[in-house]
Amino acid sequence: MNYARRLGIPAAATMLLCAMLTTVAEGAKPVLGTIPTLETISSRLELTPEQQGKLRPIFEKRKSELTYTQLQLQTAATDEQEREILRKAKEDGEAFNTQVESVLTPTQKNEWREIRDEVREKARERIEEKRTSD
Repeated sequence: MNYARRLGIPAAATMLLCAMLTTVAEGAKPVLGTIPTLETISSRLELTPEQQGKLRPIFEKRKSELTYTQLQLQTAATDEQEREILRKAKEDGEAFNTQVESVLTPTQKNEWREIRDEVREKARERIEEKRTSD
């Protein structure tokens, strides 16, 4: 975690990223199982067909990024490599969020933020489960 502080990433954000990127090999559900699908978002945010069309490639790209990040973390040989992977994952997540919000109405943005908070809470629960099982 010290390396995360040096990068300016708060400890909680680093733990959240790590929890979200925990791999199947470590006995946790894959990250893709914790990220809401476009179908779930569509229903909850009452997206228009036009919004769904704009968001589909954004969600597909994010899914690919997360899969690739998981793979990179599995093969990171050094702390420095891991830091770089986590830094990039954080940037990718921020870009994803910005892209999603650019398609949403103000009301939908508020609901989207609630959904993100729920995902973060699930990740925190996974961290706690992992701590208590270790």
